Amino acid sequence: MERFNKRTIAMTGAGGYIAQQLISFLENAEWCERILGTDIVEPTVRSEKLIFLKQDIRDRSLINFWKDRGIETVVHLAFIVDPIHNDREMYDVNVNGTLNILRICEEIGVKHIIVASSGTAYGAWPDNPQFLKEDDPIRIFPPKFSYAHHKGLIEQHCTKYLKQHSDVILNMVRPCIVYGPNTDNFLSRFLKNLPVLFLADGCDPDLQFVHEEDVADFFLLLIERKVPGAFNVAGDGVVKFSDVGAKIGKRTQKISKRLYSAIIWLLWHLRVKLVEAPAGIIDYTSYSWTLDTARAKNKLGWQPRYTSMEALQIMLETHDYDLV
Repeated sequence: MERFNKRTIAMTGAGGYIAQQLISFLENAEWCERILGTDIVEPTVRSEKLIFLKQDIRDRSLINFWKDRGIETVVHLAFIVDPIHNDREMYDVNVNGTLNILRICEEIGVKHIIVASSGTAYGAWPDNPQFLKEDDPIRIFPPKFSYAHHKGLIEQHCTKYLKQHSDVILNMVRPCIVYGPNTDNFLSRFLKNLPVLFLADGCDPDLQFVHEEDVADFFLLLIERKVPGAFNVAGDGVVKFSDVGAKIGKRTQKISKRLYSAIIWLLWHLRVKLVEAPAGIIDYTSYSWTLDTARAKNKLGWQPRYTSMEALQIMLETHDYDLV
């Protein structure tokens, strides 16, 4: 059977926390023979199967590392997640870097590509359905939050690529907020940074969280089984934004969304350390963008080990939050 063939897997962003968990899983997968990892930061995880090259995904010479290696699947995990003030640089890495990866895949004939997108690409809108499905539209205009906007643009480029390469399986993986003991980004810090959790215009949305191990497990299944299409990934259940505050003993305060946006905009542009994201993030704590994960469960048999609440709890405990 195909799944027991010895495979070579190429992976960008190999130094990231999800990638390193995935490398550990691949180390124990008998069908994986070799992992070609690249990143600007060397992974700390050890694997006898891993061959690592320190390189930027925008570098065309990456093709020399990948060509003639018999790569069966490319997993693209290299992105800037934390917002930065140099939006041009962030765009260059996230969007142009992805385009470079697609061009290299085309030139060396890779037939299975997995790209880490995000549930944020659907956009956080007041008219979102209760649970977004994979065939719901990607709504990223007008661009308010660079990370989500870039993910949406990447999805557009991948859709175009897929139309031009009908013999390729190209997966878009759209996780909700990823939490876990190794998560270290603005989403794991912002709850600690803010003295009060503000409810813009009184909105109290449902949120989802997924454990980093469950995300890596999903990627492993997708590599092994090669099921076409996009997939939502989230832990079971939802958590109210106000309940997140209650767990860490922080009160919630209603505030005008317009005023809240103006304050965050000013603090972001003044580079106040308390604020790690621009005002566009407010939509994602105002309106629900919860994901329907039936496709991942039905097509791949994926089942998250941790619920949304459990993934949140683990992150809070391992990041020294004062829990109530």
